[in-house]
Amino acid sequence: MLPPGFIHRLRVLVFILCMTFLSAGNTAYAKEVPSQMTLSEAVALAQRAFGGQVVKTDTENRKSGLAYKIRLVNNGHVREVLVDAASGELLPE
Repeated sequence: MLPPGFIHRLRVLVFILCMTFLSAGNTAYAKEVPSQMTLSEAVALAQRAFGGQVVKTDTENRKSGLAYKIRLVNNGHVREVLVDAASGELLPE
């Protein structure tokens, strides 16, 4: 005869072992996705750096990867700013 609650404890133990095994998984094949700056973050960065009003945004594929092109107008002067989407750095045109 089994002690009272034995089956319940056994089920809980099996559940915990299964969850531990599944969560450990092999992560060698998991592909790490690099973090990327959003367009709104790039716009905020450009406005902090140069001021002005945003009149146009666009994306541009460069050799180094994706960049955001942001057109600002400040006191009648137009400036285009490129922001690297991966690093968040301001790029020369």
